[in-house]
Amino acid sequence: MSVKAVNSLSHYTDWTIGHVHSGALGWVGMISFGAIYFLVPKLWGRQRLYSLRLVNWHFWLATLGIVVYAAVMWVSGIMQGLMWREYDDQGFLVYSFAESMAAMHPYYVMRAFGGLLYLLGALVMAYNIYRTIRGDLREEVPMGADAPALQPAE
Repeated sequence: MSVKAVNSLSHYTDWTIGHVHSGALGWVGMISFGAIYFLVPKLWGRQRLYSLRLVNWHFWLATLGIVVYAAVMWVSGIMQGLMWREYDDQGFLVYSFAESMAAMHPYYVMRAFGGLLYLLGALVMAYNIYRTIRGDLREEVPMGADAPALQPAE
């Protein structure tokens, strides 16, 4: 962003929104989720969370949601910047605002999909926290335990 050519291309576009949301959802969101997962069992006097597998599901849904959301916004922001700075030989904009918005539609659909994955992960967390507060414990086989054990080399 400190390079003038990059800043002039991305300024006021979805690139900036994607950049900010990657940090907000990735750093602030994940730190908040981790704090909730740590504090709830302690505050309610529970031995552990209801399900560690649900924590794993939440992590991967949220991570995939952030990656899809941010990557789509970065690509759409560059496209916006390029469309908004293209002039014809008489000095008029080549693309109208409506044309640039129409070109953004597939990116907004993918952005909504990424946000939906992130939200789905948060709902998984809410269910896990609810069951933890109720005092339920899920009997779980440790992750990766269904794989056959390695035999020692002879």
